[in-house]
Amino acid sequence: MQDDVIIIGAGVSGLAAAAELHEAGLRVRILEARDRIGGRVWSLPVQGVEQAVELGAEFIHGKPPELFDIAKQARLDPVELGGENFASDGDRVRRFDFFQHSESVLNKLDDKAPDRSFLEFLREHGAETKPDAQWALRYVRGFHAADPGLISVHAMVREGEAEEEIDGDKQFRPSHGYQALLDWYLKRLEGAPIEVNHAVQHVSWSSDGVATLTMQGNVRRYTMASKAIITLPLALLQAGAVKFHPDLPEKWTAANKLAMGKVLRVTLQFRERFWAVKKDGPPDLHKMHFLMADDDYFPTWWTMHPVESPLLVGWAPDVCADKLRGMSHEEVVAQAKASLQRALPMYAAEITNSFISGYFHDWLADPYALGAYSYVKAGGLGAQEALASPVADTLFFAGEATESQGHHATVHGAIATGLRAAEEVKRALTSRR
Repeated sequence: MQDDVIIIGAGVSGLAAAAELHEAGLRVRILEARDRIGGRVWSLPVQGVEQAVELGAEFIHGKPPELFDIAKQARLDPVELGGENFASDGDRVRRFDFFQHSESVLNKLDDKAPDRSFLEFLREHGAETKPDAQWALRYVRGFHAADPGLISVHAMVREGEAEEEIDGDKQFRPSHGYQALLDWYLKRLEGAPIEVNHAVQHVSWSSDGVATLTMQGNVRRYTMASKAIITLPLALLQAGAVKFHPDLPEKWTAANKLAMGKVLRVTLQFRERFWAVKKDGPPDLHKMHFLMADDDYFPTWWTMHPVESPLLVGWAPDVCADKLRGMSHEEVVAQAKASLQRALPMYAAEITNSFISGYFHDWLADPYALGAYSYVKAGGLGAQEALASPVADTLFFAGEATESQGHHATVHGAIATGLRAAEEVKRALTSRR
């Protein structure tokens, strides 16, 4: 019997859509290119550490209903993170509220003037070289994983307003990682086929239905359904990784008004929280949450405080990620250790002696991601809506890059788009009957 809906991609948007449709009694089939589900959510259990190492998404930003409403059912057990923030110039570590300094600039953004890039905004105000502007530039590169010369000021304003509605200044982490969310979706999808190692290469569509082509070795396989939900990451849409017939030029126009952020993150595992041992000279770091460093490779580090975990995460955004391209796993981990030793030279011996292992996944080189998460380019407001718009009540689109309310680049934003696409499919099927 032909499926009602094919869902291309088993990231959280695809899983959210599939669970809703499956529980509504529809015949759903998920086609996933990877050998696992989750997309850019990937939790790695590590021996000797209670907390999972997150190779992809890690945080819950604020208290979004898409996650907090299901937290108990999905056993997310969110833990609020926080602590003291520090900055290091390589010689001295000091307490420093860099968020306050960057916000002194970011709070001046408005959407009254014509849209422009964040860098253009700074130049208009003659602030590009001022200290607080430098912190704001680091925030844009780090938090948004964006090129300041490309990202839209209007979109940043909308994101700020969206964050305020969900207490976006608070930050949480699922106690045992995002794997709990994936497990919850799998439980809800019992009986629905999830076919991994099925990379869709071609989608033929008309108002009568959809046919997808996947290749397994030299074997062609066609799958047919009435509708399809496409949840491909933005960079794959831009690269034309999947061919559509008839073509969808309006989608490619919209996609090119957005950009895929660049990030490489490394988690270093140690035998103990060496930074919690007070040393003469530097301030007490046992409550350290964020550490901002003057480093060309890993300028941002964070802990899981108040959770006492011996993990430190290094964040290499934008141009920093470019410097690490092409390096081997061992070279990237070695660079991360060296960067951390430059940031905390008084703990250089402990970093060497207490180190156990380093973990990372190169999302930039991953053929099914080609980047971290999306942002809107200057002049691109409206592109997310255009990308999300259904085609002929046959093709539907989800994924964080299609979220248009300021919550793109987040797990809860991706879930919201999956739920939206599921409702669109149900309406289309109902009207057809």
